[in-house]
Amino acid sequence: MSTEIPSDYGSIVQELIAQGKFQNEQEVVAEGIRLVIARDKLHADIQAGIDELDHGESIDAEDVYAEARRRIDAIEDQQS
Repeated sequence: MSTEIPSDYGSIVQELIAQGKFQNEQEVVAEGIRLVIARDKLHADIQAGIDELDHGESIDAEDVYAEARRRIDAIEDQQS
């Protein structure tokens, strides 16, 4: 499959490659896809939490923050 980078993003993609963050355009696109998937998962998890609260279920705030930090760290590790 081939894809064309929109002209609005072409210079940004090239800058990311020049900085050594990615080897090529395909890696940049793959990272974008990973981030979209992670964002969608996070939104679904947030909605599940809201639904639990609406049903009177709750979780200790410390546990919530620890889980959020763990997920942020995991996403950041994937970017390295």
